[in-house]
Amino acid sequence: MSILLIGASGRTGRLVAEKLHDAAMPFSPLIRNAAKSDAFERFGVRPLIADLSGDFSHVFSGIQTVIYAAGSAETEGLEQERQIDRDAIIRSVDYAKQSGVGLFVVISALLAYAPERSPQALQHYSQMKRESDDYVIASGLDYLVLRPGTLTMEPGVGTIEIVSDADSPRDPVTREDVAEVVVDALKARLVNKVIGFVGGDRPIADALADV
Repeated sequence: MSILLIGASGRTGRLVAEKLHDAAMPFSPLIRNAAKSDAFERFGVRPLIADLSGDFSHVFSGIQTVIYAAGSAETEGLEQERQIDRDAIIRSVDYAKQSGVGLFVVISALLAYAPERSPQALQHYSQMKRESDDYVIASGLDYLVLRPGTLTMEPGVGTIEIVSDADSPRDPVTREDVAEVVVDALKARLVNKVIGFVGGDRPIADALADV
């Protein structure tokens, strides 16, 4: 399995990189800032460098699975949300189709179930996530759209709850557990599913087995 991990140096992406390495799943990390390359030496891989606002089609050659883990930061504003949470995903899907990628995995957000009901400050972000999710789903590629709830940087606990809406209060989920969901979903060969999840009590592998 040849995996391209987009956004590998981000808060969630670097945890996905660790989980892929621990699971002996070969991957190529894609990062924007070459100065962060040294962080991947321990994985025995050399990162690919590209700006997601430009043409990065060359990094898809020979790739079987794409994991899109990049995301705009809370303070970066509407333009970054548009570029990173929608436009770059759409371009990634197009590049993936051109290169014969077999599976496209995107880490989205629980709020994408109903952007219009998101808090005002998050409505644009949620809408960008929803539009890119819809593009992935309609692309013709095999896909996994993962929609975690509110994220924390706490250590992972290895348990989640599967949900299918964003309406009622939910427990937050750690970024480390999001990374574990990515890897366990790949191991389980889940395809063509939208999976919402939050903090919960079920072991991750067990919860995904019921999806």
